[in-house]
Amino acid sequence: MKALKIIGIIVGVLVLAFAGLAAYAYLTYFNFEGDYVANFIAKNKQKSALYWVRNDSLMAEQNPSRKMPLASTVKIIIAIEFAEQVSSGKIDPAEQVPLSELSRFYIDGTDGGAHPAWLKQMKEKNLVAAGTASLLEIAKGMIRHSSNANTEYLMWRLGLAPINANLIDLGLTKHDSLYPFVSALYVCSEENSAKGLKLMGMDLYKKKSMHYFEVLKMDTTIKERFNRAHVSAPVQRVWSDRLPGSTVREYDGILQKIQSRTYFDPTTQKTLEEIMEWPMEAFDTNRKKYLHLGAKGGSTAFVLTYALYATDQKGDRTRLTFFFDDLTTVESTFLQAMLGDFQQKVLSGDEKERQAILKTLNTTTIGD
Repeated sequence: MKALKIIGIIVGVLVLAFAGLAAYAYLTYFNFEGDYVANFIAKNKQKSALYWVRNDSLMAEQNPSRKMPLASTVKIIIAIEFAEQVSSGKIDPAEQVPLSELSRFYIDGTDGGAHPAWLKQMKEKNLVAAGTASLLEIAKGMIRHSSNANTEYLMWRLGLAPINANLIDLGLTKHDSLYPFVSALYVCSEENSAKGLKLMGMDLYKKKSMHYFEVLKMDTTIKERFNRAHVSAPVQRVWSDRLPGSTVREYDGILQKIQSRTYFDPTTQKTLEEIMEWPMEAFDTNRKKYLHLGAKGGSTAFVLTYALYATDQKGDRTRLTFFFDDLTTVESTFLQAMLGDFQQKVLSGDEKERQAILKTLNTTTIGD
């Protein structure tokens, strides 16, 4: 069985070479003109939602109030709670955590290689000391590499109750509560039936997910019960549909709070920027173009989401959030391949490029 495509990594403008070549062949064959992502959004209203703001002016929106699965973009909520607990002194970002504690929540072959990639980078940068990593680096790995193991560990350390209480404090009235959605894969494996999962009420589904989450804190032998062959594509679809959801408008509101640099207290803001603004660390070109650039994306086999904010060297501010759901494998591959190009045009200082995107979006863009 192929590795499950579950909450994979979406990393800025970097895309897999084969995906780029496939997209190029597709676009060339069909003589496609214009931006692929913008055209997809305009032509696939039922699968797309978008909210684009520049210098506090709404540039384009589509289905701004439609709740859609967030995939790993939801990890921004955990990053905010992390930063606030650092500020309040509840946690010490320098605390060293044994990597074995993180591995409790790691399910091999279900994260697109995110956790191993994070571990590899940590070792290359000599950030692993005696088999431990700092809490701050764990949080950064949750956002930059989208490590699911780090995510579930932080749910444990921070507490799901305060994480979810913060949704209200942030004014997110449509946002679903968070639960251990990676531990939920054990529920999927146990059920081994998309039909059975659909018949299982959400309350019971969450209760079972919490059971596995609690057991993993004490006993990792339960991992032996996980069977990837039981998590078929139809089962993955139910799992994906049940991920926490929200709207692009609500996530723009979150980005606005971070980008303003006035909503959170100074320590919370500083910690958030350390976690969220990984593109500034990752690419020299970004440090030349931007004062601040933060982003988080996520994907499943059916979902692709992204939220970013940027303040360039001229002081121009951009926020862009887009969600896709019910994607085919081909659509997901092409969207991911062309995602960087779309983002570059939105963030570009070239007015013609932005206007071309807007023309495509606004011809059929709808609001609600």
